[in-house]
Amino acid sequence: MKVKYIILLSIIGLAAFYISQNKTLQTKLIGKVHEVAPELNQSTLYKWQNSQGEWQITDKPPGKGISFTSITSQDQVNIMPGPSSTKNK
Repeated sequence: MKVKYIILLSIIGLAAFYISQNKTLQTKLIGKVHEVAPELNQSTLYKWQNSQGEWQITDKPPGKGISFTSITSQDQVNIMPGPSSTKNK
């Protein structure tokens, strides 16, 4: 029985090592995970004002009876920098 576990752990270890060395494969796997489970690609924040009028933003909703706004964002969004505003002369 121990031999089966050793073989299984060896296969998992080799697969993990191969994936950690191959950046293209990592990118493909991460893309597939977000296709299968898109909720992993989003974060939700909650915004409300406390009794002193100060804004609060947290990852958990406030207690009952407090009105709040949900803010959802995409975690895996790529942003490319715009062209440089300085011109070479």
